[in-house]
Amino acid sequence: MKIVKKLLILTSLLALVSCGFQMIYNEDDKKIETSYEQDLATIVIRKDRTKLDQDLKNNLYDLLNPDYIKVDPKYFLSLKTLKSLTSTFTTSTGSSGRNKIYINVDYELINLDTGEVISVGSTAVNDNYDVGNNRFGTYTAEEYVRLNLTKVAAQNIRNSLVNDLIEMRKKKTLNVETIKKTPEKKQKKYKQ
Repeated sequence: MKIVKKLLILTSLLALVSCGFQMIYNEDDKKIETSYEQDLATIVIRKDRTKLDQDLKNNLYDLLNPDYIKVDPKYFLSLKTLKSLTSTFTTSTGSSGRNKIYINVDYELINLDTGEVISVGSTAVNDNYDVGNNRFGTYTAEEYVRLNLTKVAAQNIRNSLVNDLIEMRKKKTLNVETIKKTPEKKQKKYKQ
């Protein structure tokens, strides 16, 4: 009976190892598997004082480094935000019945070591909300829409940065492979 138990335990351990089981949680500090995720974690965002900029910055940090990994900064991201509010529906009394919020964010990602501009772009998002008789309700609706728009803008910026960082890595890899394939006389020209 003991032999059967040992065989059963051994068989289950072998099956567990061979089925592709791997630990999800590990206490050791491991490097991040995907290189662009590590690059995103090394981005530092310029500090601004407005509520809109702070919300956008916080949402970006949540997307760029969701695990809050401690790494040395490698890139600097500067953001320039512009918010505008327009009336889209006017009531018979001349007051606004529905407002539309536009948020435009221009961004620039710079390599801190070389000063090279890695990515430049902009994103524009908008949404609308009803204007009611209750001022607090209208204020709350505006704040809710504004906060959601900063989340969408942060996602758009993150997606663009991922694409640009992947393209930058491809170019570097392509340049290294080109230099390796060229004869030594031509390599001297590339290195200069």
